[in-house]
Amino acid sequence: MPPASKATLEGLSKGIQAELSAYVFYKKGMEVTKSDKLKDLLGILAAEEKVHYRILEGQYDSLVRSEMWNTYTDVLNRPGLPEIDERMAEVHHQMLDEISETTPPMRILEMALMLEEQARDLYSDLAGKTEDPRGKETYNYLVKFENTHVTKIKTLMKEFK
Repeated sequence: MPPASKATLEGLSKGIQAELSAYVFYKKGMEVTKSDKLKDLLGILAAEEKVHYRILEGQYDSLVRSEMWNTYTDVLNRPGLPEIDERMAEVHHQMLDEISETTPPMRILEMALMLEEQARDLYSDLAGKTEDPRGKETYNYLVKFENTHVTKIKTLMKEFK
């Protein structure tokens, strides 16, 4: 099999960065919000972003080492979950700087929704550009997952209106 293309690796890198950014944002949101409902949702989303990060990082590693896509389930079955360094906060400085103890829950949810929609659109675009069936499967899985995040966020937004 030919080596992974630069575009494929760059796409995975963008996905990894998106997941790290969302994770760091959710962790900070959990620290500053006084809303228990929002804190609970952000905790769930942060944990799921770690899983997405693991999938993308595993695919990147597999493509670099063996020049093959894995199924996302194979990646998830590998032992150990990488630790995510929260110093990655530089990625979304502006958004992170905006949230504080005084930020209304609705504003945090609006920013979270933007992150999730951007990730979903990225994965949808990458799925359309990827020819390998396992690559498409990975990206389509992530599109569905990001859509569930969008739904969860929109549901909680309705409660805060």
